[in-house]
Amino acid sequence: MLFYAVGYGGITFVTLPFIKASMDIIIFISLFLISVGNGNIRACITSLAAIQFKLPEQKESLQKYFSHYYFVYTMGVLSSKIITPSIRGLSGNCYGIVFGFLAILFLACWITFLVGMFFYKKEEVNRQNILVQVVGCIWYALVKYIKKENVHANWLDSSIGRYSEEFVQDVRAFLRVIRLYIPLPIYWALLAQQDSSWTFQATKLDTTVFGWRLEPDQVKAMGPLLLLLMIPFWQNVIVPLLYRTTGCRISPLFSVALGGVSAALSFICSGILEVQINKSTPMSISFAWQIPQFFLLMMGEVLLSIPGLQFSFTQAPTTMKSVLTASWFVNNAIGNLIVVIVTELKLTSNQSSEYFLYSFLMICGITCFTFMAGNYDTPQVPPEPLPEKYIILATEKSDKSSV
Repeated sequence: MLFYAVGYGGITFVTLPFIKASMDIIIFISLFLISVGNGNIRACITSLAAIQFKLPEQKESLQKYFSHYYFVYTMGVLSSKIITPSIRGLSGNCYGIVFGFLAILFLACWITFLVGMFFYKKEEVNRQNILVQVVGCIWYALVKYIKKENVHANWLDSSIGRYSEEFVQDVRAFLRVIRLYIPLPIYWALLAQQDSSWTFQATKLDTTVFGWRLEPDQVKAMGPLLLLLMIPFWQNVIVPLLYRTTGCRISPLFSVALGGVSAALSFICSGILEVQINKSTPMSISFAWQIPQFFLLMMGEVLLSIPGLQFSFTQAPTTMKSVLTASWFVNNAIGNLIVVIVTELKLTSNQSSEYFLYSFLMICGITCFTFMAGNYDTPQVPPEPLPEKYIILATEKSDKSSV
C-alpha cells in the first residue's frame, strides 16, 4: 500500500499544471511502484486474511470470506469508476487532483492496515524465498530429465535429495493446480474490455438518463454495480436454493467453466450491439443495450473469479499459498497482454468482428480448461465431524423414536 501511495504521489507531481519539464523517469518509477504495490497486495492480502480462519472448523466461513473479499474489492472498483470521473469533471480535467486524491486514500489505507497488524494471526515466516526454491526444484529436475539421469517414475522426484521429499510433493501439487490456469488468461482479456473497447462503445450510444447525461467512463460503473448485487444474491439465495432442491453443490472447477461460457456470451452480445450501432444513426441507441453484456460478464466474474481464487488457496500447499494466489493473479497481467497483441496485430477489420473473435477465443479456452479440469484429482480429505448441534438433534430424535 505504501508503494501504491508513493507511486500515485509521483504521478500527482508530474501532472501538476506548473510542471513544464519532461518527467518521464518519474512517471516510469511511479508506475513501477504502483505495479509492485498492486502485485504485493493482490498476492498477499487474500492469503493473509484466509489464514486467520481455523480449518476445518471454519471451512464454511472461509468460503464466504472469498465472496466478502470480492464484494469489498468491487465496492472500491465501483467508487473509482464513479468518484474519479466526477472529481476530474469538477476540477476542469485537472488530473493532478485526481491522482492526489488516490495517493491520500492509499496512504490512509496503509495507516489503517498498520493499526490492524496487532490483531492478525502471525504466519510463520520462511526465511528462504519460496518462489526461488520452487523454480530451483523444477529446474534441477528438468536438467536431470533432459540429461536422462532421471531414474524415478515421476520426473520431479529426481530433485529429492537436493530438496526434501515433502517440499517436492508440495511443488508437484503446485504444478498440478497451475497447469489448470494455462487457458484462463483469455478471460481477463475479456474482463479488461470494460475499461477500453466497451467504454469506447459507450461513446457511440445515448447515455442520457432522465435528462442527465452520463460520461462514457461512468457507464462502465454498471459492471461493478451489477456485481455488487450479484455476489450476495448468488451466495445467499441461488447456492442454498440449488443445494435444497438438488442436494448438490457446484464445485469450484465446474463454476469456473460456467463463468467462462457466460463471459463468451457477453461478447457475443457486445458484437451484436456493435453491428446495430454501425447500422444506425449516431447516438440513437440507448446505452441500456449494454446491460445484457455487462450482466453476463459480471455473472462470469461471480462464477469464475471468486471460486477460482478460493480454489487456488484451498488447493495450495501450506508453504505456497501466497505463491499460488499470485500465480492466479498473473492471469490478469497475461490477459492484458493478449488485448495488446490482438489490438496491435489488427486481426479483424472492424470492432464487431473483434468482439466475436474474443468470444471464440474464450470458448476455445474454457473448452480446454474443462477437459483439463476433468483430469484433475482433488486431494481426498477425511470427512468432517458433524457439528455438535446436529449430533444433539439426532440423539433427541433417536430417543423420541425409541419411546
